[in-house]
Parts: sequence; structure tokens; C-alpha cells
Amino acid sequence: MNSISEQTQQFHREHPICDLLSLNLGHPRFTVSDIDLGKRDETSRRGDFPKFKDWGMKIVMCKGGVAVPEMNFDAAWPQDPTYRPGRIDSEPMYLSLAIKNPTLLCLSVLDRFLCNVEENPDKVLFIRTVSDLERALQDNERIGVLMGANRSDWFGDSPGALRQFARLGLRMITIGQSTRELGWDASGELRSGGRMTELGVRMIKETNRCGILIDLAHSNDPCALDAIEVSEKPVIDTHSNPRALEKEPNPRSIPDEVMKSLSDSGGMLGITPPIQRPLNDAPYTSIDDDQILETLKQIRYAVDLMGPDAVGIGTHFNSAIMPWLTEALINDGYSEEDTAKIMGGNYLRVLRQVLPE
Repeated sequence: MNSISEQTQQFHREHPICDLLSLNLGHPRFTVSDIDLGKRDETSRRGDFPKFKDWGMKIVMCKGGVAVPEMNFDAAWPQDPTYRPGRIDSEPMYLSLAIKNPTLLCLSVLDRFLCNVEENPDKVLFIRTVSDLERALQDNERIGVLMGANRSDWFGDSPGALRQFARLGLRMITIGQSTRELGWDASGELRSGGRMTELGVRMIKETNRCGILIDLAHSNDPCALDAIEVSEKPVIDTHSNPRALEKEPNPRSIPDEVMKSLSDSGGMLGITPPIQRPLNDAPYTSIDDDQILETLKQIRYAVDLMGPDAVGIGTHFNSAIMPWLTEALINDGYSEEDTAKIMGGNYLRVLRQVLPE
């Protein structure tokens, strides 16, 4: 697929397009280079505020993980083929090699993103509440951005720490990452076979009260099912694909049981398109037809199992492909209504149920 039709461009003008996972704030392009998100970078497929608007995006989730400082990497990063220079006079994220705790790390990453937001009030509207969300949807000049966090070890066993991040505007948390945490087990922890701990149950309830969306993308199956049951608000999986379609099942993918539980409880799944990224992060000029067909296969399986109201797109930091996905859905015979739901409407429904008023 080489071009985007006028029909798709018009669709993007008429319907809000949302990516459940758009921007990786823990990437060295932010933590080391300090990329200016308000400046268009035509050399890269990765998103920035002007390009998100070009791609027809209306609401994007920007997620920052716990970035471990490693000054030795500062010299190695410019040699990486995906390297892009950032601000010339940027302040380093960390001023020494002193040991950093996860809370400090998370704050540092999210602060850098918030600085970008504050510097670009003409390009972005920061979403903390449902009212902010509605304003962003009505704004024809700015895109709406949400701030999320990868991992959850940074708040540990402290509801107060979680509440403080909520006050900063944190609106999504991916619980777990690869190993066991205090409240839950991630997809890499299979031996335990357990559900959430009592602490995990307590913190799930606190995220509900704070208006923070729970992301199960890295949870193991028992904890995912438990979180769906315990949460008083809909939860989501931002970027996973059906395990049933894999030749060799991967615990990181999502099984039918969890998919059904998500849809039955009002949550949703973000399909991650299996589309190859251009060498050295170069911009897309086309997408292989076979990869589009495989993406449609993943979406179709999820829609058939969960229904069209429970499926969305989580590109895993690759929003440049969103226009091609809209084109593919339209060409595959999806109705305008269902295409609009998958490309953003379902995500907006969940956000309206979870975010504070």
C-alpha cells in the first residue's frame, strides 16, 4: 500500500483518530537527546506534535517508563543508527551517577514531557479530565495528549505517591512490566500462577478513585483477569495481539479468556499492527501489503470475539501507520461506524468512563 486516498483523509477530518500508545517517553531520544516535540522532524517515522496532526491524530497517549541513568550511554547513543540530535543546550536529565530510586526516575521522565507540553500551548492540549478531553475533540488546531507511566514499581506500596502523580496529570499506568511487583505479576512471571496480592487490590481501587486508566498489556493471565474483576472502572490492554493466532503461543500476547473478560466488563483491546518499521527509523513511504493483511487478520479475530465496541489500535509508538490502517479497514469492508469505533471511538468511550470530570 503506497498512498492514502482522499476518502481516508476525509474520514480523519470527520472522525477522531486515537492511538492507545503513541509516544515512548523513555526512549533515549528524550532521556539523552531531549528531542523538542514541538519541532517537526521529517527524518524520522517517530511522532512529534506537528506530525501527529499531519497523520490525522486527535488523541495520543504518551507513556514514560522508568529510565535508568547511564552516562556511559551518552557517548554510545550518537553512534546508534536511529540517533537524532536533540536540543543543543539541554539540561541533562540527571546530574550525577548517584543511585536513583524508581519514583525519581519516573518523575524525571514525565517532567521532560510536561516541559514539552508547556512549551507548545498552541500545538497541544494536556488532558487531565473529561472536560479537557471534550475541549480537545472540539479544537481544530491542537491535538490532545495524555500522560501515562510504564511499570508500577515507582509507587510501591504508597497510595499517597499514586495520588501525587494523579495530581500531576498521570492518566494511565501499565501495571507490571516483565517480573513480579508488589501487587501483581507480569507476563514474564509464569511460575507463581497467582492472582493479585491484597496490596494490588488496594492499589487498583486507588487508581479508580484517582481517575487513572489501568493497562494490562504486560500482566500475566491470572492477574489480568483479577484486575478486570476487581476494578470498578473499565480497564484496557493497550498493545497486545491474540494468542490464538500464534504458531508458538507467547505469554506476552492475550488469550481469548482475557479478551472476552475485557469486552464483557466494558474494557477494550488495542491491537498492535505487525508492521515492520523502516530501517534506522526513517519515515514510511509505503507498507507491505502482506503486513496490512496480517494486521487485518488480527483485528478481525478480535472483533469477531469481542465485538466492534471493544477493539482499538495501540501502535506501540508507531502512530505514523494510522492513516494506512484506516484505509485498510475501509477497503476491507468495515462500515464507517465500526471503522470510527476501532480507530478512536472505543477509546474515547473508555476515557469518558475513567477520567475525572
